[in-house]
Formats: sequence, structure tokens, C-alpha cells
Amino acid sequence: MNRKIVTIVLAIVLIAGFFLPLSGSSSSSAFDIVKGPSYGSGVEALLMKYLWALVPISGLMLLVGALNNGNYFLGRGLWTWLPLLALLYFIVKPAIDGAKIGNLVKDFGIGYWVMLGGSLILALYNPRS
Repeated sequence: MNRKIVTIVLAIVLIAGFFLPLSGSSSSSAFDIVKGPSYGSGVEALLMKYLWALVPISGLMLLVGALNNGNYFLGRGLWTWLPLLALLYFIVKPAIDGAKIGNLVKDFGIGYWVMLGGSLILALYNPRS
């Protein structure tokens, strides 16, 4: 498949996953987290909010770059790896704090898995032009 088509489809997947439920027990999405009030104070609460916002921003930049004949602002590599690293942070941070990874995997909803799958394929799929 053409890299341009794959990038367009997966950028739309990243943006759509942002609006899907993040956990199986509630219907809150990453959009609800970003637009809602910050829980807690300090840098960590602000970081969590902006890390969630990084996923659709990366998807939007990838979509615009692919539609602009491969002219990406700051390069395609940056916009493909940023959402993957942000989403992996949401697994690693609670695991470091003592949460069990198995419980985290069970708690994640369709939105998280769609974003993680799309960002993983975007980061690893890099055919020669």
C-alpha cells in the first residue's frame, strides 16, 4: 500500500480514537479529560491533560502533511512517534506507581486500543518511497 494512504487512514484512526471511550466501565473519552477540569494540582495533572491532547494533534499534523504531498511540519517521524510514546506513558506511569499491568489492560476501553494500534502501525510502518 501507498504510505500516503496508510498515513491518512491511520491519522483519522488516531483522531477518531480520541473521541471513543477510554475505559470499559465509563463512557468518558480522552476529549472529556482534555476539556474537563484538571484533577489535582501541579505539573503531573497538567502533563496528563496535554499528553492526551498530543494524540489528536499528531493525527491532525499527519493528515495535513499527507494531504500536502508529504510535506510534514517538523517531519513525519516526530508526529508518528509522539502519540505512541504518550500512550505508552499511560501504561508505564501507573505500573511504576504500583498498579498491576493486567488490571490496566482490562480497564482500557476501545478508544485507548484504537489509538495505541494506530500509533504503533504509524510508528513502525515506514516503506521506502
